[in-house]
Amino acid sequence: MKCKKCSQTAVIHLPQHNVAYCEEHFNDYFLNRVQKAIRKYSMIEENERVLVAVSGGKDSVSLWHALVKLNYNCDALFLDTGLGTPKLEELDQLAKKVGSNFIIYDAHEDLMGLDIPKIAKILKRPTCSVCGNVRRYLMNKFAVENGYDVLATGHNLDDEVSFLLGNLLNWQTGYLARQSPTLPKTHEKFVKKIKPLVLLTEKETYAYALINDLPFSEEKCPFSKNASSLLYKRVLNEIEMAQPGTKLRFYAGAQEFFKEKEPVQLRECAVCGYPTTEEVCSFCKMRERLKNALGE
Repeated sequence: MKCKKCSQTAVIHLPQHNVAYCEEHFNDYFLNRVQKAIRKYSMIEENERVLVAVSGGKDSVSLWHALVKLNYNCDALFLDTGLGTPKLEELDQLAKKVGSNFIIYDAHEDLMGLDIPKIAKILKRPTCSVCGNVRRYLMNKFAVENGYDVLATGHNLDDEVSFLLGNLLNWQTGYLARQSPTLPKTHEKFVKKIKPLVLLTEKETYAYALINDLPFSEEKCPFSKNASSLLYKRVLNEIEMAQPGTKLRFYAGAQEFFKEKEPVQLRECAVCGYPTTEEVCSFCKMRERLKNALGE
């Protein structure tokens, strides 16, 4: 198969666009898709500082690399919560190579010296639920306290359409209305949240990471086994194979449907002062439950 741009041997075929690319022109395609998402969904304004949440997987590392290549002012943050350590030395070397900063934040003090699996066991809650709560809170807090305007995460198209399908099947309309590629700043202690990879599939981010020899971990989170989202991804992949472009159409249609919805009203947590929809935010509630469980 030949590259659409230069007729050299292609390294990847993209049925949803009916094209194939060599390494050079796939890189151009990937960066253009990231830039398209940023412009289409008003993600980053001129002179805004961007913090990229880097877990060490292919998506977040590819996103960080792409944003630097596109000349955005961004740094990367790895949040150490006790769920495994990626290739930290290699990621630090990547930061030096591309002229960015790689920041490691040890969250154990915020978690009373515990890691997420232990907290989940003590509170008898799903590990993924605790992890999501902790990451959302601490990453936003770090961004606010260190002068960043935007927090970028590596959610790709496959992630987003699997969330959409799951929420639709269970009619979780609150989550559907908030599943936007850009969540604007609605409080002084709430930075804008963006997902610049929403127009790119998991296959495409994997190819980008390999082509650019990026350091990333291929280990799956041990707590994601049997997660509903994995089932939804398999189903959507089968549909995509039969009808290429389904994922993109599904995602674009959802954004059009929900774009006129009213933003969620926030107020300050009575304990920490950070934004929440309730009197006390979920992170502070979790810490209080943990204190009670530990007898403190």
